[in-house]
Formats: sequence, structure tokens, C-alpha cells
Amino acid sequence: MNRNLLRELIEPILNTPTGPFHEDHVASFVAETVRGTGLTMSTDTFGNILVRRPSVGRNNLRIGFMAHMDHPAFEVIEQLEGAVRVAWHGGVDAEYFPQARVRFHSSSNPCTGEIREVELEEARNRVKTVVVACDSPPPLGTLGTWELPSVEVTNGVLRAPAVDDVAGCGLLLALLLELGDRPLETEVWALFTRAEEVGFVGAIGLARSGRLPVSTPVVSVEMSKATAGVTQGMGPVIRLGDRSSIFDAMFVLFMKDVASDLKGRIEGFKYQQAMMEGGSCEATALNLFGYRTAGLAVPLTNYHNQRPCGPTGPFVIDSEEIAINDFANAVDLCVGMCERFRGLDAVRSGHRGKAMERATEGLQRLERMERAKTRR
Repeated sequence: MNRNLLRELIEPILNTPTGPFHEDHVASFVAETVRGTGLTMSTDTFGNILVRRPSVGRNNLRIGFMAHMDHPAFEVIEQLEGAVRVAWHGGVDAEYFPQARVRFHSSSNPCTGEIREVELEEARNRVKTVVVACDSPPPLGTLGTWELPSVEVTNGVLRAPAVDDVAGCGLLLALLLELGDRPLETEVWALFTRAEEVGFVGAIGLARSGRLPVSTPVVSVEMSKATAGVTQGMGPVIRLGDRSSIFDAMFVLFMKDVASDLKGRIEGFKYQQAMMEGGSCEATALNLFGYRTAGLAVPLTNYHNQRPCGPTGPFVIDSEEIAINDFANAVDLCVGMCERFRGLDAVRSGHRGKAMERATEGLQRLERMERAKTRR
């Protein structure tokens, strides 16, 4: 990966505020970047962005990469005296909310405030709304995010308020820019979705609409919690599945083939393989609609801005973190996949041929043994 893209592309997109149903800033950044490439871009009726990079062949081969434009966030639903009541959209433990600070992104009245009250859903111990004290309440519908520092890059680690999954969107843009105008046998789709944090809403809408042919294998690209067996700094993770489903075996084999080849050709290239059951990703949603899917994750710490702690705290909201090299290796892996993809049936055929070759001598021995039995 061209490391200059980090400052030209990744850092700016990570400084854009976002939340479920409030992805406008990220979407605008994506659209502006894509316009400069000359690629075909469209939106569906739900506001998902579809970018199509054509192939040079007529073999109808396609591969897709999906990332979501939102991150857990707040939305103003009621103005109070010296405060606002805000809805919470996303998954963060309730213990992290008291006294945490919120930044409201209003063009007419940007402001910050401290959380004073927390209301939980009755059925589940999850945050429903909070009251944020602020001197000048922002308008209804205003997006609110945690008050955290802007993007920082120190000692090979990138820190930002919303890495998951805005950095995934940056990764897809980096992929398109890295591919440039090189001829490919496979058509590449980059899919930027909305409202993932509240139930894969955008991905489900896209799948249901039929805008993306169901014959398109799709990789869900995520910045995902570094679970047991995964080490930040040791490369991106080829996911075998997530909390809810198992991914396509041939797709996983293909990704491993490409990663193994890159490891032998690119100095410092690393990758990992794991189940990563810490949560579910958009691959699971697409599975339900008949798509063949895989997952690629860049290990993330402070998942959903929750600094790890013991059972009694301290519960601190913090910036999310990824290793720069993990991100760069993930871009390289996606580029390699686009260059080598010839369909998942070809992957099966290739591995079946290798398996048969390895088994030939043993199969011949078994046949000889069985023939000897019949002659006795």
C-alpha cells in the first residue's frame, strides 16, 4: 500500500463525524473521492453507495467488498432546559455512559456536554436514551458523538474516535486508488452501507433490492475487536466466521492462497486466521439472502470506544486503535484478491486437483489391497 494515502485519505475520512442514519459526512467524502477516479458510482433507495470498477474481460466475474459508514452515536430527540435528551444508537455497555462527554455536530449550534442521566431498555440492560447537560441545546435530529481527540498516528498506531468502520470505508477507497487503471479480468464492486450498528439495516436493504447481483461473492471489511487468538500488529485477520454464522469455505481458501503468496513476495506482510466471535458482521446479513461471503478484519482495540477494564472499572470512553501495518497489509490483500480472482468454482477445482494429486499414491495402494482380498 502507498503509505502516502494514510495522510491524504485515511486521516481525513476518520475526522468526519458519523452515526447510524447520519452518515452524510462520510458519504460525501466517499463520493468526492470516487468522482476523481472516473468509476461508476450510484446510490440505492436507502442511501448505500455502490461503486463498480469494470473488468476488461467478458467472463461475468465479480467480487465485492463491503464496509459500513456509521459508528455508534447519539441523536437529539428532545430539548430540555439546559439539556437535551438523546437516543443512543449502537452497542456500548451502560457502565461507560455516566459523566462521559458528548460533542454535538450542528452547523448552527455546535456544542459539547456531559451525560447526567441514563435510561435503559426494560427488556435488556442496554442504553435507550441519555440526558446531556449543555448551555445551548442543539436542534432536534442533531448527531452527537463521544468527545474525543482528532486522529493521531504515533509509533505505528492510529487512534481515532470512530475507526469501526469508517477506516473500513477508507480501506475500500484505498483499494480503488491502488488498483488505478490496471486491467483486471474481474469486475470489482465497493459497497458503502448505512446503519450497520443498529441491525445491518443498509446491507439488508441492499441485498433485498437486488442492485447487487446475488452471484457476487462479497468480503465484509471490518475493524473488529481483537479477540482471543488475535494479536494487533500481526496482520489482518481472515475470518472463518463470526458470532452468528460460518463463512464460505472456498472464499476463505482463496483468501488464504492470496495471503500466503503475498507473504512470500512482500517483505513484512503478515496475516492471521481466526473465527472472531466477538460480534457479527455484514457477511452474516448477506448470507441470509444467498450471497457467498467472507470476512476480513483489522484487529481493533478499545472496541466501540470502550477501554478494556475489570468488572468494577474504571469505565473510560477512549479512541479506537489499529496498527498501521495491519491496515496496509489488508489493502495489499484486497488488491491481490482482485488481481487473482477467477471465481470460487475455480478455487474448488484447483484445491480438489491438488488433493487428488496428494492422494493418488494412497488410493492406488488401497485399490491393490482390495484386489488382493478378492483373490484370496
